[in-house]
Amino acid sequence: MTNADSRELAARLARLSPEQRALLQRKLKSRADADPELAPRRGDRSRSPLGLDQERLWILDQLDPGSHTYNISVGLRFVGELDTEVFTAAVAAIVRRHDLLRSSVAVQDGRPVLQVHEELPSAVELIDLRAQPEQLDETVRTLVRRPFDLLAGGLLRVAVLRLADDEYQIVETMHHSVTDQWSYVRFNRELLEHYRALLQGRPAQLAELPVQFGDFAQWQREYFSGARQQRHRDFWRTELTGAPELLALPYDAPPNGVDYTGAHHYFLLDDDVSAHFLAAGRAGRATLSDALLAVYVALLHEETGQHDIVVGLAGATRARPETHELIGFFLTNVPIRVRLPEHPTPAQILAATKAASAAVADHREVPFSEIVEAVSPERTLDRYPLLQTMHLVLDFDDTVFEVPGAEVYATEVEDGVSPMDITLGWWRAGTRLYGRFEYRTALFTPETVDRLAHRLMGLVRDFAERVDEPLVVSRVRSTTVLGSTGPALTPVPAPDTAELARVAEIWRGILGHDVGPDEDFFQAGGTSIMAIELSHALRAAGFAITARGVFNQPTMAGQLGLLSAGSESARPVAAVAGAVSPEQEDLLEAGLPSTELWSHTLVLASDRPLDPEVSLAAVERVVAAHPGLCTAFRRTEQGWRASTGEQWSRQVAEPGAEPAQVAAAQRAGFDVEQGQLFAAALLPGEVDRIVLTANHLVVDGFSWGVLVGDLARALRGEQLPPEPVPALAHAAALRGYDFGGQLDYWRAQQAAAAPLACRTGGSDRLAGETEFAVRVPLPAAAASWTAEALTAVGRAVRCWTPGDDVVLDVVAPGRDFTPAAGWDPMRAVGYHACAYPLRLPLGGDPAGQLALVGEALDAVPDGGKGYGALRWSADPAVRAEVQRWPRVEISFNYLGSLLGESPHPDGLFRTVAQLGPDGNGSAVRHHAVDVLVGIESGSAVFTWRYNPEAVEAESIRSAAGTAAAEFARLATGRRGVSAGVAGMSLDSVNDMFARISRDRREGMSS
Repeated sequence: MTNADSRELAARLARLSPEQRALLQRKLKSRADADPELAPRRGDRSRSPLGLDQERLWILDQLDPGSHTYNISVGLRFVGELDTEVFTAAVAAIVRRHDLLRSSVAVQDGRPVLQVHEELPSAVELIDLRAQPEQLDETVRTLVRRPFDLLAGGLLRVAVLRLADDEYQIVETMHHSVTDQWSYVRFNRELLEHYRALLQGRPAQLAELPVQFGDFAQWQREYFSGARQQRHRDFWRTELTGAPELLALPYDAPPNGVDYTGAHHYFLLDDDVSAHFLAAGRAGRATLSDALLAVYVALLHEETGQHDIVVGLAGATRARPETHELIGFFLTNVPIRVRLPEHPTPAQILAATKAASAAVADHREVPFSEIVEAVSPERTLDRYPLLQTMHLVLDFDDTVFEVPGAEVYATEVEDGVSPMDITLGWWRAGTRLYGRFEYRTALFTPETVDRLAHRLMGLVRDFAERVDEPLVVSRVRSTTVLGSTGPALTPVPAPDTAELARVAEIWRGILGHDVGPDEDFFQAGGTSIMAIELSHALRAAGFAITARGVFNQPTMAGQLGLLSAGSESARPVAAVAGAVSPEQEDLLEAGLPSTELWSHTLVLASDRPLDPEVSLAAVERVVAAHPGLCTAFRRTEQGWRASTGEQWSRQVAEPGAEPAQVAAAQRAGFDVEQGQLFAAALLPGEVDRIVLTANHLVVDGFSWGVLVGDLARALRGEQLPPEPVPALAHAAALRGYDFGGQLDYWRAQQAAAAPLACRTGGSDRLAGETEFAVRVPLPAAAASWTAEALTAVGRAVRCWTPGDDVVLDVVAPGRDFTPAAGWDPMRAVGYHACAYPLRLPLGGDPAGQLALVGEALDAVPDGGKGYGALRWSADPAVRAEVQRWPRVEISFNYLGSLLGESPHPDGLFRTVAQLGPDGNGSAVRHHAVDVLVGIESGSAVFTWRYNPEAVEAESIRSAAGTAAAEFARLATGRRGVSAGVAGMSLDSVNDMFARISRDRREGMSS
């Protein structure tokens, strides 16, 4: 435009009336807001940007390369004829039709681009299992867990497993960046249409694809830019402001770490309950998705006690008709924030859920990365941003297939991962509803998830039949600490000035401005994709750092600290020489004549032969991963001191050796001062056995599960990550933590402790210990019966104490509290279990007492670790006061099913014997009565240990009977009506799929 043209345009604009000027502005704004055209790109179409959500998965792959966490697999079962050559050709046809299935990710200057290839090797693998049908599960597990290389491509794999002459299992696996659940439905529709067409010698009847995924990816970036991008970001920033940072889900372990191993728990609603629920939803003008989400919100409210609930929904980003038949990652996570009133009814929860769903209706297709950038939560590799749980609803009607000569139906394929802490998925087939929980096994036990499934089905019935009755919030909620409550003790050395200048220049090139050495990259304007660029730029400049290193240390000083340490992993807390934990000092000062004999033995039987050399090498790797097993303890003028050594015992015993004799010899070789406190022996025989013995100073009950799991992994050749914070460093951090603020709390807890009326005054030595056990059938599955068991025991022994309240020494895992940054309670092997006095308020009726006991459990600070720390405090006055407090004479230890699991979840071993400590019979028992509660084969087993010379045996038997009766009454009263079947096996689920497919097929043909 010339200057003259510009002057003419300005003059014309000046002559417009105010109304004309306003109309012009509206037209220009409308034009600016118009959607960019979604059409085939011009020029070279072999390259395109990644979709925005696809890019998010690429970033995650950069942070954890070689992982199978984001593999997605589905299955098809052919019963009848299958022409494998034609099937292979059908797969090739669908790969030719969709560019994305022939793509890989190339990196240019740290930025990813999608590269489409003309040809890729065949994606089909043929495996004949007719002679080995028992290998099906293991073969499928191997196939679906094989990682993809995004740079190499080949992001689709199809395996045809022949199980019999007329039966085939198809396993389809893709990287999540090229597919989603809806895409898999399209994939199988097209695949079987290609298969039918090739069999019948005709063209496949499929609509032309107007665009390819690369066209959509470029369009999406244009669409979510400028003013539109800002409006969406503003909405999500406002919508999620003030939302709870974390939901207090019923975790069985602290929700951190990067172990995404997962499991599925299936359930099927009762048909009548399902039909009534669907009818109630229609009457309430609610979509199926909103109605089922409301039930899940109700469950989360009951479990957490929170009234502000955020759940993620899977939102499809294929609203444009051009994308309807494409295969690709057209999925985003939509946070739904539901705000509930006090004591909500199902009707109120449904109304709040519908309102929350409607509020985000115009923002459901926003890529999740955009929402994260808008809300800007703190970046961490230990947690998924914004969301802990997801909710999915799918329609089974879309998965009914037909081909000539065979019956075909969908099958479930378990991939063994869970990217989210826990996800609830529902499927509908007519009026039938079934679903599954997918959960991280590092965070939830199967018992917890089974309890959630049963309660969920009960809530479905409540939403159908009791819509105006307020829900009852769970009395006992998780007390798991959601984050580190102690100081971060990881030191970062001062960076070299010249290196700092080089790194600062690279940072400036990425961010576009100067940043100080201690400023956070993300707070300075960095995004996740920019962090990837930064890692590439740093490596190009000669700095050996990965994307994970950038996220772990988001400051220049921190990154240089990693480099100077010669390792990218977050360095463990420096071990302070001589530190022993309060629990270790408690045992060392317990007056045992032979502390080294206070040990525990597991006898493991293997389901397969064990090579002696390989087995002992595997144990050696386990010890290397857990150096605390070789800790030495010495008494000095300053008290007990610890140091890490290398001594432990290993041997191959003579064939026919008795485990008890081997264990006794192992204990006899233990030496507290030399640090030989762990031993392993292989016992060859018809069934090979391994005898593991460890002193209590270096293990507790939870540690055994870690050790056995690691041993199985080592024997399978898997890598064993070392404990990020070794035992001595953890002890030092625990010693350095200030628990002084808890003194008043612990004073109040022990104040009612008193001698027991059932004491005889006789000798209370360990040598005379006996036990009495009572078994109580459980009315339903549950994650924990701790509160019920505590209340029952408290009511049973109240007659032995002078007041209404009873004080018990509660034994706890001691892993809820994290004093050292980076400590992983799920990997830690050591003596972490702790005991603390808990005052049980037992006035009023049993139900009210149960509620008060639950509240007392919830109120215990830091999982009870503070009590032991104060008992062995470095402050002489505090130490003296706590050790003068009255002795608590009854201990309570809720074991759950931890020590009774047989076989172990790893599938390699069975526990065939457990041998307790021996050789300290002359020592005085610490408590007059020890009560242990374990869950075994659907029953609670109450075991009462005591010395009949010191305690009246009849009193123990009477209390045991009373406790059992009280527990049965309290357990039966627990709310939770079953409305279906939970805990279905994988075979049962696939049989159900077959039946549903046949029913639908027959219905369509009639």
